[in-house]
Amino acid sequence: MRLIWYDGNPASIAAYDVAPGWPHNDTADALAFTAAGAWTWLVVDDDERIAGECGVKAPPDAAGQVEIGYGLAAGSRGRGLGTRAVAAMLDQLADTGLVREVVADVHPANAASRRLLERLGFRIVAADDREVTYSRTL
Repeated sequence: MRLIWYDGNPASIAAYDVAPGWPHNDTADALAFTAAGAWTWLVVDDDERIAGECGVKAPPDAAGQVEIGYGLAAGSRGRGLGTRAVAAMLDQLADTGLVREVVADVHPANAASRRLLERLGFRIVAADDREVTYSRTL
């Protein structure tokens, strides 16, 4: 698994094969954050196929906080790829020197995503019936 920087140019995607089910329902929304100055990476699986995307929804704010998002094609889930991708993204964010806190909002019923964040050291900071907010300091 590796992450490749997505610069907003769809031609950069054309250089890769794609995993079954990618792009998924949320891919267009995820890639659109790039146009607003957000940082986005494509998740390339061990077979050198694009299997998902991850990134921040906006550049870091004045306090160094970013909100992350991530998604994988359904056929690429359940094998640790998401955890490895988000861990690699956290390393990338830390390397910028600009990010101090990372937050993520997850639907309460999305147990897999919640477990992923908890494995990577995120802690719940808020919750209601619509979303659970996680936070991690870098």
